[in-house]
Amino acid sequence: MMIALLYLFSLFHLSLRCAALSIIQTPKNLSVTKGDNVCITCSWEAEDQDERIRVWWKVYYESASAAHNGTVLASVLWINNKTEVRIRSRDQSDYQLTKDKAQLWLFSVNESDAGNYICEVIIDKPEHRSGKGKGTTLYVIDSSSSPVIHIWWNYSLYIWIPFAILISVIIVTIPVIWICKRKREPTALYSDHTYGNFAQNEKDSHRKISPKAKKHHPSRSKDVSSVEKGTRKQHEIV
Repeated sequence: MMIALLYLFSLFHLSLRCAALSIIQTPKNLSVTKGDNVCITCSWEAEDQDERIRVWWKVYYESASAAHNGTVLASVLWINNKTEVRIRSRDQSDYQLTKDKAQLWLFSVNESDAGNYICEVIIDKPEHRSGKGKGTTLYVIDSSSSPVIHIWWNYSLYIWIPFAILISVIIVTIPVIWICKRKREPTALYSDHTYGNFAQNEKDSHRKISPKAKKHHPSRSKDVSSVEKGTRKQHEIV
């Protein structure tokens, strides 16, 4: 409790007058096997006149019972080329601090160490500056489990999201093509039917009318009779 209060008071007091300090934290993600050692580095641009530097290491554990505002691992102070660790909450750990770089070492990590680690740097002499890293996410794999499964879970989103998009495009495209094809088919059938009727009418117009057909077409029979009468008159005159 006293560690948390000291940390909050220090941040509140210095935030009122600190200028921004750019912190580069590496690596961004770290995956190790249970029992391995871990190193996280934070670096910044130092100035020649810097005399007093303090680094806070915090971790946001993945467990549900972990504190929401993070847990302080250590407070490391650098004064005129001398390093002093003021606070240490993990036994198997080491902290190194120079004028422009801080390192956190965790030894024999286990699943409970998994989480997001962040460094916060405060320079209060001679000019007040402060900043913090973007964090390092630590994954710890049990040695008895297969690392292939862990890798698959880490990269599953990168594989399945494009695949799902491709399947969705195919599912949408096929019905659209089918509907467009169906819309074109009635027009083609109607055109073929119209052309067929036109050709049949042309064929029927050139066909000779049979004697039986004349009986069913009085007007046609009347015209033929008139022609025959005219022919007889011409023969009588001759």
